[in-house]
Parts: sequence; structure tokens; C-alpha cells
Amino acid sequence: MSQQTAAQLSQRLHELFSQGKHADVVAMADDEIETVAYALGMQVKGKDAFRTFVMSFADAFPDIRITPKNVVASGDLVCIEFDAFGTNTGSMMTPDGPVPPTGREVTFHVCEVHEWQNGKLVRLVNYQDSASIMRQLGLLPEPAGL
Repeated sequence: MSQQTAAQLSQRLHELFSQGKHADVVAMADDEIETVAYALGMQVKGKDAFRTFVMSFADAFPDIRITPKNVVASGDLVCIEFDAFGTNTGSMMTPDGPVPPTGREVTFHVCEVHEWQNGKLVRLVNYQDSASIMRQLGLLPEPAGL
């Protein structure tokens, strides 16, 4: 697969997510996809687990939108940096369990690494600024001195 094709697939994945087409996002994944989200303590395999990951954000932030910032591709790998923003109107999953909705708007920074094979997403690694999300939701205090 060309670098351009892999980058286009990653950008399409985020476009579909922003449009609320979550079933189409999941359809882009391989049946044995590995999903890693360090901030959530998640490292799982399979399309059902990927669907759970996708829907955890879609349910917590139904109006979530992604704005891409930087995309770098090398072969089947894509590193994509983006801002996500939305309103927390649904329960949000955390490593400590669900948090009820706050009704607050958040903007957070994310970097993902996508690995593609034969047009399917086989691995997604998500790095996100969870502390910022929690502060914006009023669940963590602002750090002293900042």
C-alpha cells in the first residue's frame, strides 16, 4: 500500500467518525484489529473491542468532531495528530469506571498511529491528553502555578 493511500484511509476514518458514521468506522477495521489506548489502560484485540473503543467516545461526546493537524505516513503506518472537540452529554468511561455527563465542552489533543494492511486497519494506538479532558470537565483541579 502506498503512503498516500494509508494516509487517505486514516483521514477517511476520522471524517467518518466526525460525521457520526460509527458503523462505517468499525467496518474499516480488520476482524483481528489491535486497539491500544494508553490513557484508558486499554490493549485489546478484535473488532468488538474496537467498536467499544469507538463508541466510548461517541457516547460520551455525541457531537465530537476531529480537526486534523499533522499527518505523516511511512508505508502502511500513519501517524496523525489532531484536535478533538465535543460536549460531554453521555457517560464517559475511565480506568476507574464511568463518569456521569457534565454538559461541558472540551477540546483535547490526540496523536494516533494507524497500521493498515490490504485496506483494513489492523492496529490503532491512541495517545491523548486525558488530564486536560478531566480538567475541562471539572473532574481534576487546574495544576498549581500554571
